This record gives sequence, structure tokens and C-alpha cells, in this order.
Amino acid sequence: MKETVSGIRPYHHGDLRRALREAAAGLLESTGPAALSLREIAREAGVSHAAAYRHFADKESLLAELAEDGFRLLLEETRAAMAARRRGGPLGQLQACGRAYVAFGVGRPHLLQLMFGAAIPDWSVHPGLVKASGDLAAQLAGVVADGQAHGVIRSGSVGDLALTAWSLVHGLALLAAGRRIPGASVDDAFVQRAARRATRLLLDGLRRR
Repeated sequence: MKETVSGIRPYHHGDLRRALREAAAGLLESTGPAALSLREIAREAGVSHAAAYRHFADKESLLAELAEDGFRLLLEETRAAMAARRRGGPLGQLQACGRAYVAFGVGRPHLLQLMFGAAIPDWSVHPGLVKASGDLAAQLAGVVADGQAHGVIRSGSVGDLALTAWSLVHGLALLAAGRRIPGASVDDAFVQRAARRATRLLLDGLRRR
């Protein structure tokens, strides 16, 4: 693509929004959400600051779309992990989901931080983000409900049990993503062992007696 004299690349209508999102995603993993600015994102995409504002009202709007992409990617990866463990039944699928969740957080720590952090204070003004995060929650609740229907997961509120499971794997994902667990050398092998053990303990608590 040709550049103008100023070095700013011209984009056809419809391409710029994608280019800005791709530039923001790349910068996110190197700087974290707090350090991002719309001006820097525009510069990385090779367009003017003013051009960026024609597609995004502010930085939060762009970050919300990145977070939405993150939830959809996490949904895809956990769904694929569960599909691979279909023969293991609901409990095996739940363990696979948890381990995939931890792997996602370790592989994309800044994206996980964006998805659940303070950079997007009010999700209600970003309906796409609300929908994507809700789809992820519904998937987890569906596995728990399926386990109850098959008599392998204890009775109780599906919402409460799903939230308990989510809290455990999310907490481990945050700890592992930050590589800051006191008394442990947090390498990839440690993370895999920790995820395996944590999800086993989770299943012990959820299993119907």
C-alpha cells in the first residue's frame, strides 16, 4: 500500500477500523492496557490521530472491542478443549475448560487484564462486550447443568457452582499470568501442574457423592 508524503498510509473505508484494532492488539501485549493511547495506536497503524477518532469515540471504545474479541477467543479455546474431552463427560469437559482458561491467561496476560480490569469501568455501554462475556458464562453454566442432569455434579444453584468454578480457574490464571507465586518457580511446567491439580480439586468439590 502506498504512503502519503507524511508517511500516513491511506486506507479504504472499512479497512481502518480493522487496522486500528490489530495495531491496538499488538501494542496491548507489549505495554498493557493502562499504557495504551489512541494516538499511539493510530501511529502504529500508520494513520492520523484524527482518522482514528472517526471510527472510535475514545480509547475505551477501542479497548471494549479488544476485550470483546478476547472473550470470543477464550470461548473458542475453551469450547475446543471441551470438545476434545467429550468422552470424559461433563466432569472431564469441565477440567479441560479450566485448564484451557489458565493457558489462555498465561499466554495473553495483558488481554486477560483488559477483559476483567478497570480500563473499561462500565460494561453496560458496550453491548457487544456484555454479549461476549455472557456467552462465556453461559457455556460454563451449561456444562455444570449438564453434569447435574447426568448425576455427576452435586445439586445446588447452577449459577453458584459455575461462579465457584470460574473463580478458582480465574484466580489461578491471574497468579500464573503474573508469574508471581511466592515460593514457586513459575515456569510453563509449573503452570500446567498447578492447573491440573487445581481442576482436580475443583472436581472433587463439585462431584456428586
